[in-house]
Amino acid sequence: MTLETANRLYELRKKHNLSQEELAEKLGVSRQAVSKWERSEASPDTDNLIALAKIYDLSLDELIYGEKEEKKKEKAEEKTEENANEPTNEKSENDNEELFVNIDDGKDKVKIGPKGILVEDEDGEKVKISWSGIKIETSKKDDDDDDDDELYETVYSSNGKTKKGDNVRIKVKRPTRFWLEVPYPIICAVAYLIFGCYNICGGWALSWVIFITIPIYYTLVEAIYMRSFAYFAYPVFCAFVYLVCGLYFGNWHPSWIIFVTVPVYYPIADALDKEIRRK
Repeated sequence: MTLETANRLYELRKKHNLSQEELAEKLGVSRQAVSKWERSEASPDTDNLIALAKIYDLSLDELIYGEKEEKKKEKAEEKTEENANEPTNEKSENDNEELFVNIDDGKDKVKIGPKGILVEDEDGEKVKISWSGIKIETSKKDDDDDDDDELYETVYSSNGKTKKGDNVRIKVKRPTRFWLEVPYPIICAVAYLIFGCYNICGGWALSWVIFITIPIYYTLVEAIYMRSFAYFAYPVFCAFVYLVCGLYFGNWHPSWIIFVTVPVYYPIADALDKEIRRK
């Protein structure tokens, strides 16, 4: 999916006053899937595209490619007529551009003139340096699933103070996910060395099973943050329990029965996740 289409999906959702969770519920997908569509990391399949078109009351072409050319031409003509009828004492943007020396290498644009320097890259980011200060404008989004990322400006004035632009939403940083930043693999390595040196929990021969808890730890923490039972690595957890029962207690049989619960876990987890999203 192109970045333009991803931005269109984001704008359409905002226009219809839908959150990512609400849209995901209407489509029967996860919020993470909607977030990936809007960040151009994944593309909705045909069924989801049709469902999106119905929700937004658009054709598939309008959903994917935007407004039809006829509508664009009509709007352009209407705008031209309005501008022609409105008197103005100020110079237009085109008139101002004549004062600049334009440099365009196909990707980045640089305009230099008496009022300052304007630099624009291929992603739409703009940096303007003028007598009043430095203005930065960007529409880039963060990698995290933040539903509040929108166009924002930061203006650095000549007196060193910082202020935001008008009618602009400033991004709010979410609290850090502390438990995902814990260096758990290092903790496991240190614990293994201690267990081995002091012959605790079976020493070097058996205490290596602690390393299997690494994916268990991170998927459990992520599942809690995401409120999704299906994200938890349940098969790895079953393997860990089976090894502990076998290595430490010699109960290889019948502890293997725990693996029978694996195909049962995920349908139950999916049902619980859908109920959580519905509420």
